Order: sequence, then structure tokens, then C-alpha cells
Amino acid sequence: MANDSRGCRLLSDLNSVFRRDPEIDEYDFLPVLEPKNNKSPLVLQEHKLGLEAWSVKVLFQYAYHQLISWRKNTPPTKFLDPGELCSLTRAILLVNADCATAWNTRKELVDNGDLSVTEDLKFGALVLTKHPKSPETFSHRKWLLHRFVDNCLASSLGSNTSTGSNACDSFVNMEAIDLNMEASLNGPHFDNAPDLINQPNYHELMRKELNVCKRAADKHPCNYNAWSHRLWVLQQCFNCSLQVVCGELHSTEGWVKRHISDHSGFHYRQFLLKCLSQQAEKLSEQYLLNYRNLVQKELYLVTDLIKSYPGHEALWYHRRYVFQSMCESCDKVAKETVPPCDNSQENQQKKTKLENERQVLLTKEVDTVSNSDLTGREKYNQTLAQKYLDWIQKYCRR
Repeated sequence: MANDSRGCRLLSDLNSVFRRDPEIDEYDFLPVLEPKNNKSPLVLQEHKLGLEAWSVKVLFQYAYHQLISWRKNTPPTKFLDPGELCSLTRAILLVNADCATAWNTRKELVDNGDLSVTEDLKFGALVLTKHPKSPETFSHRKWLLHRFVDNCLASSLGSNTSTGSNACDSFVNMEAIDLNMEASLNGPHFDNAPDLINQPNYHELMRKELNVCKRAADKHPCNYNAWSHRLWVLQQCFNCSLQVVCGELHSTEGWVKRHISDHSGFHYRQFLLKCLSQQAEKLSEQYLLNYRNLVQKELYLVTDLIKSYPGHEALWYHRRYVFQSMCESCDKVAKETVPPCDNSQENQQKKTKLENERQVLLTKEVDTVSNSDLTGREKYNQTLAQKYLDWIQKYCRR
């Protein structure tokens, strides 16, 4: 078939491009609907790859047909070698990132040792530059990272040596959140986690993974898949280490300031605050940092954003979470300070004082929203503010 010959040539050109420049970090389809000359439809410049639009369908159909024929053991593609499978799946996934058959084939190649985990992660990062919301790509990355972590664990269990380097400190901008550096340096390097951080490639790979998530979120608004994957990495690969959580809270602040309508970013920060809440005691002991101060800082952030960019619902919903966290923190302190079975006068006075503190917090918040320039003149923002006040009356004054 004519299409087969063109597809074979296109696949050969694509393989040649990746051999010439293994550091390709971004690609896209060029709006060229018909071939205009006898030159290759692939354009490579400064590690960026462009494929003329007319060639995309031809390349995909050829590569997909070859792969499916091989999986069905249909001649003449029955005896494809690993290199050919890598190139076929690469061509398919560059066009259709959610082709599960192609990703599963690459899993088999990794299992057989014909494709490295790091190389496949690198390729997946390239796919996400064009398909930043691809759920199959993120799912495959989870599989690869699980495998990488397992290998690191096996390696660390087989060795008792330790680099002693404070690698995690280099990942986190500690000064940005006013942490006490002496407490940081004297504390454990990686909270509640195995000695993975001493693996030479572990820290660098996970830092790159967080950057991949950030890049995907920049590429597409409300990219739930990218933020969910970032959250997963924090849980599964960093075990919600306090240092990393604090670093993420700082590093994502600039991002949410630039994407004020994207609730996914704010939801991620809510998860970070929840992690800090669950480790509030350790946060205070190791870093001399009060959790309530962090929540207060978050409230100041969302207040400034609402004033600067009125009329964005995501900001008001994030404010709900932050203020509710402050109220819950007050309640937690009250329960821990005053035992429920102790009715002595002294403890009753403490209880009254703490209850008054919560009431002052509620009154101050209502006054802030009602009487300041937070509401503004923008009509929709006034509607959102009123909904927020109604929410306070319904859920917080209990």
C-alpha cells in the first residue's frame, strides 16, 4: 500500500531524528496540511521537534498497524526486536498518548530489561509537553516510579553505607518559610522514610518528577491529572516529609498567584496544609514553626489575591478551607489544653478563654469580609463574599 511505504519512511525519519538529538524536550504538530516538497515533514531545531500535520495520521496508522499485527503474531511483524518495538510505541504515543496497548508494550520492555526506567520517564515527560492531561501517561509514570523506588529500596537494604549529605535540604528553600536552620540541620534528613535519599539518583529524579508535574500544569488549565500525580509523588516517593512539604508550600505559592482561577493548585496547597496539620507537633519541635502561623500566612495570601483579582470563585473556596483550618486548630488546642473530665475552676477558665479566642476569630473574619475593601465594587465578587458569609454563619458558628 502507498500509505505503508510513506508510513515506513516517516517512521525511519522519526528514528533518525531521535538518534541525531536524544535531548529532544518538546514537540508539536505544524499546520501543514499537504506535503509541498520532497523533504522530510519533520523539523528539528534547538531540541524542539515539529511534525507536519499531514504526516501525523500516516505515521500513526502505520506504527499502530505494525504493533497490533505483532501482538496478534501476524506475519511479517512476528519477530520484531526490542528496538523496533521502542520506535513503534514512541511513534504511536507521540500522536495518541492514551494508547494503553503501546504503554503496556513499553512496560514489557522495561520488565525484560530492554528499556530503562529513566529513559522511559524521559520519554513520558516529552509526551506530556504535547498531551499534558493524558491519564495513561501519568498512570504509566506511577508504574515506573514504583519500580524505581523498589529498586532503590533493594539497593539500600543491600548496603549500609551512607553519604551523610543533606540532599533534602538542597531541595527545599528553607529560608523562604522562615524555618530555623539549626533545627533543620540537626533533625533527620528524610522523615519516616527509608534511606532512599542516599541513593545517588533518587533525589534528582524526584525533583525532575515534580518539575514535570509543574510543566504539565502550566500547559493546561485545571490539570487535575498533573496535580494528582504531584500529590501522589509527595505521598509515595517522599512519604510526606516535612521538609519537602514545606518546600512545596513555598514553591507553589508563585504558581497560584499566576493561576488564580485554577482550583487544582489551591487544592494541592490544601493537601499540604493538611499534612502540616497532622505533623504540627513535629513541625514545632524540629523547625520551631507554628502550624497556626502558616495557616495565618495562607489567609493573608488569599486576602491579597482577592483584593487584587476580585470575582474569582476559586479564591473564595480556598479561603473557606483556610479559615476552617484555623477554627479547627483552635478547637484542637482547646481539647488538648483542657481535659474533658477536669471541671476545676482553673481549667474552666482556660476553656472559656479558648472558646472566646475562637469567637474573636469568627467576629474578626466577618468584619474583614463585610467592612473592608475585600468585597470591592465588583458585583460578582460581592455575591461570592455574601456566600462566604452565609457559609460562616452555617458551618463555623457551631
